[in-house]
Amino acid sequence: MSDEPFLSRLQAMRAASVPAGARHGELRLAPSLSLARGRVHEVMGDSADVFALIMAGAATGPVFWTGFSRDVESLAPTGVQVFLDPARLVLTIGLNRGETLWAAEQALRARSAACVVIELQDGPDLRESRRLQIAAEEGGALGLILVRGRAFTSAAETRWQCDAGAGGGWVWTSTKSKRGTPGAWRVSWKGRHHAPDLVPLAATASA
Repeated sequence: MSDEPFLSRLQAMRAASVPAGARHGELRLAPSLSLARGRVHEVMGDSADVFALIMAGAATGPVFWTGFSRDVESLAPTGVQVFLDPARLVLTIGLNRGETLWAAEQALRARSAACVVIELQDGPDLRESRRLQIAAEEGGALGLILVRGRAFTSAAETRWQCDAGAGGGWVWTSTKSKRGTPGAWRVSWKGRHHAPDLVPLAATASA
C-alpha cells in the first residue's frame, strides 16, 4: 500500500464532509441495540460480515473497509448491495497486519468516514486496540474490527458473536459491553431500504 495515494484519498473525501450527526453519538438500530460512534467494537463469528454490512448501511457517509487481499477481494458487489450502496464503499488492501492497522488508524482519525471496518485474523492486543480507540475518538467514526481467529483482552467498547440462526436470519450476542448489560438478538433482513427486524433474546453472561 502506498502512503501518498491513500492519504490523498482520505483528504479528498474529507472535503465532502461526513455530516456532524454521523460522528460521535450512537448508531441505533433498535431501542435496545445501539453502538457508540467514536469507539471501536469487535465482531466475531461466521456472520461477522453481515453485522458489519448492516451497521455500515445504517450509517450516513462513506465506509472504509480494510484488510488483507483475500478478505477484501471477497466482497462481491452483488452481495454488498443487499445491505448498502456499493458506491459508498472504499476498499483498501494491506500487505500485512501492520499495514492494515495503519490504514485503519488513518481512516478512523481522518473524519472522512462514517464507518471503518478492519478485518484481522487475530484480534488486536491491548496496545493495538488502544491506538485504534484513540483514532476513533478523534475522528468520531464507528470502528468495527472483524476478528477471524482469536480474540484477546482489548480496549474495544463491545464484543459481538454473530452467527447464522436456526431457520434463517442471524443471532447477534453481545458478550462484552462497557456501557450496558450484554444481551442477544435474533435478526432478520428484508433489504437495505428497510430497517432490520430485531427480537431481543435472553441476556447472556459477559465475557
